[in-house]
Amino acid sequence: MSWRELLPPWLVIVAGLTGIVLLCISTKDVPVAPLRTKYGIVLDAGPSRTILFLYQWTTTKANKTGVIRECSSCPVQGLGVSSYSDSPQKLGKSLEPCLNWAQKEIPAEQHSQTPLYLGATASMRQLNLTNPILSDGLLAALTVALKSSPFDFKGAQILSSPAEEAFSWVAVNYVLENFFKYDWRGQLVPSTKGMAGVLSVGGTSTQFTSKVEEENQAPKEGVRLQLYGQTHNVYTHRCPCHSTDQLRSRLLSMLIQDQRSAKIVSNPCWPLTYSREVQWRSVHTVPCAASDHTSDIPAPEEVFNITGSSNPTACMRLVQSLLNSSSSCSFFKSSLSSVFKPLRTRFLVISEAMDFMRETVPSPDLGQAVNRLCGMSVKELVKDSHTSLDRVANYCIVSAFILHLSTKGYTFDFDRPAWTAFQKKMGDASSSWTLGYLLSLTNTIPQDSPSFLKGIEPGVWSLLLILFVVLLTGSFMRISYRVMVKENSFSNRNSSVFDDN
Repeated sequence: MSWRELLPPWLVIVAGLTGIVLLCISTKDVPVAPLRTKYGIVLDAGPSRTILFLYQWTTTKANKTGVIRECSSCPVQGLGVSSYSDSPQKLGKSLEPCLNWAQKEIPAEQHSQTPLYLGATASMRQLNLTNPILSDGLLAALTVALKSSPFDFKGAQILSSPAEEAFSWVAVNYVLENFFKYDWRGQLVPSTKGMAGVLSVGGTSTQFTSKVEEENQAPKEGVRLQLYGQTHNVYTHRCPCHSTDQLRSRLLSMLIQDQRSAKIVSNPCWPLTYSREVQWRSVHTVPCAASDHTSDIPAPEEVFNITGSSNPTACMRLVQSLLNSSSSCSFFKSSLSSVFKPLRTRFLVISEAMDFMRETVPSPDLGQAVNRLCGMSVKELVKDSHTSLDRVANYCIVSAFILHLSTKGYTFDFDRPAWTAFQKKMGDASSSWTLGYLLSLTNTIPQDSPSFLKGIEPGVWSLLLILFVVLLTGSFMRISYRVMVKENSFSNRNSSVFDDN
């Protein structure tokens, strides 16, 4: 049998082997279309006002938790939710402008798929304690208004204080890339920086929030969160007596009792030429001031003229003695240290005083920055601030309090680049818990199933292409050869016929 007769079966054998090879080659999924952007809305019903926060993220997740990238917000006109106790029907009407704004920001085809949440905080917590029927009525009015929106309303709830602080802790560590980070290829990889704590100094209380190192140390009032494939036990220690308002009142109470015989009471924590008339009733707050001087207490109606002397060293001594003399909310007890492990935990401080100091004082050293802030004149304070002088004048007291905590073993993040990055990613949003809240909820939001095509590696594809080209070329040559043979045979037969004639 000649090679010409063996060529066709061999071609068939090669084609069959090629098909078998194609079935055995591993393939990978290649997305047919780019990942779709999803949206989420969280309404922060705070004490003084309500803010609508709009977030967006891609459909991909990192260990079942979403990766939120952008944020914008819409402040609702009017006061906080609790102020509508006399007219709940007006509550839904106040939300309409921001809901309409969100409808324009989100593509219409995604309105019904956009989850909408509402979380109420401090004022509603207080109202729920004093008048639960009224707070339930306000939540019901909110539910009716939000259900009528085109978005997927998931519910309205009053957040507990530990939950609110835990979600703020999530937001801070997420923005600082402590859960994960992007490598040089733009892919998500676990972060090795460790979790930071959060010290939040507010007007009504100061909160220390941190992750508990070991599960058996977790207090009962802690919050357990599942994020990016890991479990985090977050604990918040709340101290009402160390809030901005209470620090100021307790300091003035101490100064008045120490200098009662003087006509003018000198305050080293206030700037020069700044003075105020203070009634004893307004500063002698119970129970926070009860642990301070208790002898020879002035009459409630007695008024004192307090003027600033701008003495950073004396102010630091006063704040330190004030905190050391406090019998409640000590940050330095061994029980608290065993929970927070302060020598191993870095804390990011959130307070108006620290924000002001970061913007106006270039020094990276916290002690030097506090000295410079406490030495500023009234003119300097007013020049660099958009808030009232009465409020800015107390920034020295708060910053001295934070410095005092830092010198007792805690490490506070006063690094300007880190804080700038945090502020840049948070934008102008005045709330951080909403970001952490939505991040934790992305675990329950279904992930889209994208369409894929099967693909093979480029090198294997090139090899198979060459193989098919050779196969087709050989088949074409064989067919051409057979045609030529037939034509020659036909021509020879015709020639024989003519020769016979």
